[in-house]
Amino acid sequence: MRPLHATDPARTTPETLRTLLVRDGYLYLPGLLDPDDALSVERDLRAALHSVGWLAGPERLTVARPGLRFSADSFATVYPAVQRVESFHALAHHPRVRALAGSLLGEDVFCHPAKVVRLAAPTGDALTYATLAHQDFVVQHVAADVLTFWIPLTDCSPERQGLRILPGSHREGFLPIDPGQNGARPLYLDVPADDARWATADYRLGDVVVFHSLTVHSGGANTSSELRISADLRYQRTDEPMLAEFAHPHGWPSTPDWPALTSGWSSTRWCELPDGIDLVPSPGVPYDDLLTTLRAPYSRLLGPPRAGTPAHAVRKDKTP
Repeated sequence: MRPLHATDPARTTPETLRTLLVRDGYLYLPGLLDPDDALSVERDLRAALHSVGWLAGPERLTVARPGLRFSADSFATVYPAVQRVESFHALAHHPRVRALAGSLLGEDVFCHPAKVVRLAAPTGDALTYATLAHQDFVVQHVAADVLTFWIPLTDCSPERQGLRILPGSHREGFLPIDPGQNGARPLYLDVPADDARWATADYRLGDVVVFHSLTVHSGGANTSSELRISADLRYQRTDEPMLAEFAHPHGWPSTPDWPALTSGWSSTRWCELPDGIDLVPSPGVPYDDLLTTLRAPYSRLLGPPRAGTPAHAVRKDKTP
């Protein structure tokens, strides 16, 4: 597996950062945040996960029992505990994160209220994805330029892998979904876990990876004895639309809505939208039908797609 190209955020101009993002589809920024800021969030999430029986104790990331898996039921039984952690939502409004999102997109930006906590439990298989290969546009599919800030909230290693990226994949456009891949709805791509094109790093607290919504990515295998936790925080321009569902917590409606989650918080501004955001209702058609017609709109950040980019369709060569 290839190493990600690291960029020093303190020694790189915003213009160069934008150029690298457009060229590669990602930015790997070691030490963008103070490690103590990430550690504080990890500490709060550990306490929350211990309270619902996922960790053996709040001081470490050791899982409470073998065989833990995040499933559809977890959105109602486990996920509310981590989504109630105020420091996690406040992290999305860290000054360095907000400033970088604004400089990359070049406009007024906002963070999607729906923020993702990734919980990668240990498995015994080095070729088992924690999260299957996909493009975020397949879920967002109304704004062209949405940037995901992936933040590790635990250190990562070859045994506890973090985010993987296919560099340059954002230039291929919106790629065909493979219904043969597992999932509640067709979202994922047919990219083997041992594909030599994958690039990753041994991430540390304080690191940040930024990638475009058309960049193919996945979560690596976790063969350690400890949980891996990370955050997906998404930013876009205020003059582009957003799916209305992302105004709610990630996992809603299985996960409770904001009034229940924010009870006792010092502020609810971490999950509020700016005025005037164009909220688009979810399409009233089956997801499979939507995917047969879905196209990525013109990207002001990336410009026109590369010549020869294939039109999107759901693959039919595999049985769902």
